[in-house]
Amino acid sequence: MRRAVIVIGCSYGDEGKGLAASWSARRLGGKCLNILINGGAQRGHTVDLPDGQRHVFHHFGSAALQGAVSCADEDFIVNPLLYAQERRELADGFGISPVLTVSDRCRVSLPWDMMLGQIIEENRGHARHGSCGCGIQETRLRFLHTDWALRFGQMAELGEDGFTAYCRRVIGEYLPERLRGLGMSAGKEWLPILRDRGIIRHAWQDWLTVRDTVSRYARWEEEAASFSTLIFEAGQGLALDAENTADFPYLTPSRTTSQVSARRIAVLPGRTETELLYVTRSYLTRHGAGPFPTECAMERINPAIVDRTNTPNPHQQSIRYGFFDGPAVLDRVNRDRGETMRILPDAKAAVMVTHLNETGGKLAGDTALEDFTTAFDRAYLSDCPWDARPAAPDRVRRGA
Repeated sequence: MRRAVIVIGCSYGDEGKGLAASWSARRLGGKCLNILINGGAQRGHTVDLPDGQRHVFHHFGSAALQGAVSCADEDFIVNPLLYAQERRELADGFGISPVLTVSDRCRVSLPWDMMLGQIIEENRGHARHGSCGCGIQETRLRFLHTDWALRFGQMAELGEDGFTAYCRRVIGEYLPERLRGLGMSAGKEWLPILRDRGIIRHAWQDWLTVRDTVSRYARWEEEAASFSTLIFEAGQGLALDAENTADFPYLTPSRTTSQVSARRIAVLPGRTETELLYVTRSYLTRHGAGPFPTECAMERINPAIVDRTNTPNPHQQSIRYGFFDGPAVLDRVNRDRGETMRILPDAKAAVMVTHLNETGGKLAGDTALEDFTTAFDRAYLSDCPWDARPAAPDRVRRGA
């Protein structure tokens, strides 16, 4: 029988989804396909090892160190520049060449998407929306204009001349139109960078690295057929879902819910035992601008917290901290679970609470850990960066 875990962030991202995906692959075993179901290289999913080694995953699934094959779903955005960097990091740091398979329908970021996002955030000044600087939103918007957008399978058919012509059209036609539509300008410091032909040559080399080191697929059902374990790894969190209109525009431009993963499972032949694994820290965090009702100074949670992954970013700024909000988290989870149960009625809902070592084994706030975990069929607790354990049976609803 096939088994699947859908890893979902409960709130604003940075919850520990890398740990959850890696641990789930170890727990389930079998031939594993680790699916990147949304977003792109802006994801930073950290996997720590007991010996002190660590890697922040962007283009590969967090179970790659367990030998899983990574899969870029059609909603994932590939960034050749950042892919090439990460591939080198994994080769140098771990001596591995991870396998990535890519849907022909994946969108592909170009360096000018990244530049556009940074230019726009700089123009917004104090009114910035919050960005990782990876070009995710600008890639998405460019692909709404089909004259300037080629998907992965289409780009794979281009030679260097065709690739260069494509880039020049994006630079010369799309980029000025996009800025004019916003009433913005690139500024003198950006103009020579945007026009630098050397960047096109480097972009071609990065694209070749992607094209020549991944495999492609056209049909999801065929790609997943030979795997006994499926780990769907979502980016960001439920509070940042693109359709969370109450918090617009401080959102991510993708669906962060479990429904897309559930639909992928539903079309596969045979039975798939599925777990919806909702991940949260024992406190809340948020990157970038936007509402954060329980925000507080980090010191009120634990002055000794050190986050080696979420370092300050000039476009996204510093990570923010807040107390755990049990009712709000459960409301997001229950709405997501309700929608997915319509697709996969037999799926079990689980929660993984991470970073408990930083809060004395409790949730930082007014919600008791035992009360929170009893809302789920299964619960897992983590008080170290590389491992988790099942909660006691009396701490979950039915102890499935």
